[in-house]
Amino acid sequence: MNLLLFEKPFERICIEAKDTRTQHLLKVLRVEVGSLVFVGFINDARARAKVTELPDDGSVHLEVVATESAPPPLPINLLIGLPRPHTAKRLLFEAASMGVRRIDFFEAENGEPSYARSSLWQQDGWRERLCLGAEQSFGTHIPEVAMYPDLQTALNAQDAAALNLALDNYETAVPLNERLSTDVIKITLALGPERGWSSAERDILSRNGWQRAHLGAQVLRLETAAVAAVSATASAMRLWRVPTKTEL
Repeated sequence: MNLLLFEKPFERICIEAKDTRTQHLLKVLRVEVGSLVFVGFINDARARAKVTELPDDGSVHLEVVATESAPPPLPINLLIGLPRPHTAKRLLFEAASMGVRRIDFFEAENGEPSYARSSLWQQDGWRERLCLGAEQSFGTHIPEVAMYPDLQTALNAQDAAALNLALDNYETAVPLNERLSTDVIKITLALGPERGWSSAERDILSRNGWQRAHLGAQVLRLETAAVAAVSATASAMRLWRVPTKTEL
């Protein structure tokens, strides 16, 4: 991880010995009293913190010495056919690390109903993956996540003012880059489940006015397709610009 993420801002904090962040500080970063580390506050600023104490109880005491703005989320939402839990974990991590604003999942016709009942969604595993992705990317934004019982219900919740694109390698001849431009302000990218869109879902997308595009001749794994689509979209919208020091 490239920074340690915390729920709320603080000036000083004691991190208990059993906390995984403490283990990272002591065993990976090998901090000493006076060491500086990067921390972040969920959906807020990031900061430099100094190690002020290393008590015998194994805890670590930090004090914030400087703060700066964290990268804002991209104006990109993802709508994804609910995949198997292992794939979902990868998607959550990668989407958070890339800075997407929101991730909506829907139970697809070609998906397995049991996926929604996985412990990933019943407990906090899904949020842990988001936090790990943000920490990896040196960011603090945690995407909003929602789950819908079917595609139409999910479409009803989408932003009508956004450019809405469904990725479909089988039934469209238009590549993604031809659908994108710098004029696009915000966008939602829809990806079907691991077994692909059903005929009924393609009809639903058409009736709701969604355009379709493809990512090329190769059929990609779902998590790879999501990364490729967000990368191409962010590049076309010229969103990836590293801020200068005066902007931080």
